[in-house]
Amino acid sequence: MKKTTLLMVLLVALQSCGTIITPINFERRNYDNVPLDKILINEIGETLITKGQEDYQKAYEISKIPEFKINLVEFPYKEGDILPLMGENNNYLLYYDPYNTATNYDEIGFAENKKTGEIKPFISSAAGFYPKGVPGIEVKESTYVDPKCNDCFKQEFVFNGKANNVLKFMYREYVNDMARPAFTQELQYDLTEGNTIGFKGLRIEVIDASNTSITYKVLNSFN
Repeated sequence: MKKTTLLMVLLVALQSCGTIITPINFERRNYDNVPLDKILINEIGETLITKGQEDYQKAYEISKIPEFKINLVEFPYKEGDILPLMGENNNYLLYYDPYNTATNYDEIGFAENKKTGEIKPFISSAAGFYPKGVPGIEVKESTYVDPKCNDCFKQEFVFNGKANNVLKFMYREYVNDMARPAFTQELQYDLTEGNTIGFKGLRIEVIDASNTSITYKVLNSFN
């Protein structure tokens, strides 16, 4: 009985050392990589327009950082790394690598004080949550785009060349940057019928085209 009671006390003590981090999910947005009604020039094989979805989150980019440790753990980030807002606890917003695979801690990154806005490196593990003031660190606001979005959809329209008055294009769809073979389609348009071409809501005004390049304006993006 005494052993059981002692074990329960130890478990409670260990749990109290840690901190509860509430996850913050990525947000999703649609994007077009080119503006409407602007004259653009691309060569054969290049994408005229890409429309897609991406998961993103506000973040901090490291501008300057010295080498240091927190609780004997090397801080793993370098200048240029972008850390997204991935969690929070009662006092801090927490920015860290969402794909961390380390086994000697749970999370490591930057903690932003909710009241003062002060930013410090932190580490969170079974041993507890520890922010640490480190001089010489500089960060700037940024945006992190998730490179591993599993269901982000993307459409592309590619210029494939010219034969007489006929322009050739390729339409492609992607999910998670993987091409979907069943959704790749070759298209041809005869300019003698007009210089505005369209597909799936996309409207492009062809200003000039040759065997090597195309000059155009996007009038409307994909539906």
